[in-house]
Amino acid sequence: MQTRGLTFAPPGDDNAGSPMPRVFLLLTCLVTGTVPATAIQPGAGAVVLDVSTRARFLRPGEVVLLAVTSSRPVLRPEGVGFGRALHFWPTGDGKWRALVGVPLDTVAGTHELVVQAVDAAGTTASTTVSLNIERGQFQTRRLQVAARYADPPDSVIERIVREAKTLDEQFAASQPERLWRGPFSMPVPGPSTSSYGRLTVLNGKPGSRHQGADFRAPLGTPITAPNAGVVVLASDLYYAGGTVVLDHGQGLVSLFAHLSQIGVEVGARVEQGDQLGRAGATGRVTGPHLHWAMRLHGTSVDPLSLAVAVATLVD
Repeated sequence: MQTRGLTFAPPGDDNAGSPMPRVFLLLTCLVTGTVPATAIQPGAGAVVLDVSTRARFLRPGEVVLLAVTSSRPVLRPEGVGFGRALHFWPTGDGKWRALVGVPLDTVAGTHELVVQAVDAAGTTASTTVSLNIERGQFQTRRLQVAARYADPPDSVIERIVREAKTLDEQFAASQPERLWRGPFSMPVPGPSTSSYGRLTVLNGKPGSRHQGADFRAPLGTPITAPNAGVVVLASDLYYAGGTVVLDHGQGLVSLFAHLSQIGVEVGARVEQGDQLGRAGATGRVTGPHLHWAMRLHGTSVDPLSLAVAVATLVD
């Protein structure tokens, strides 16, 4: 949506009552692989890295889990993927893991991730991981909403811009410590009813792509934390209505929109399953539902993709 020269993608604008294909978390859809590394310093003394990947699909908006093993102990690996730094954490099985998000505007083709590590003796190893990203195939949906949401009046422009800036700041300020552990649960019962990346046409005008997962949720349905984190925003926003933003740490942030009731305060530490509030129809909506959006180091990703990628983690 264009608003006085600024482009703002509202967190949610779904028609919860319209028929849409259901999205189930099927682990049989996983894309996995192992990529051996080539050491920078070859020979018997070289450190050798192996990198395996796990993802629901290799498409724009998806999350890929990387697992790194080495021929001998190394310091924390580093790397770059899709123009952003990779942040690894150690695991109990001797591996290092990291999450990388495939940006929504990624062009189909081969994209390379670089991973490197140094052992205690200063020997360096590096590998390039090739991901063959498929072309994103996104649906188009047409909605009729109140005119004030499709073409907001001048009196609310300042508020919209201020709230967009606040959200951007919260997405970028994730604390370096990883707070979440193990698999992610769904914030409400039942499957998702929306399609990530879908183009929305509001009142005949193309708007933004849908950057989240929507769930049918009757008014008052409890919304629970899908994993541990710290509440960094709990407020009413023009487009998103009642909104809670949860920082899971290490660049991973969740947003829950359209709540009828907010049950947490900024600064609260929550664990998986703790109640964040109740579902509603606040903000730009046409019916009660929950919108769950996610950012990974600033990249918009599908929360359902993240849930599949980490479904078997125990750390």
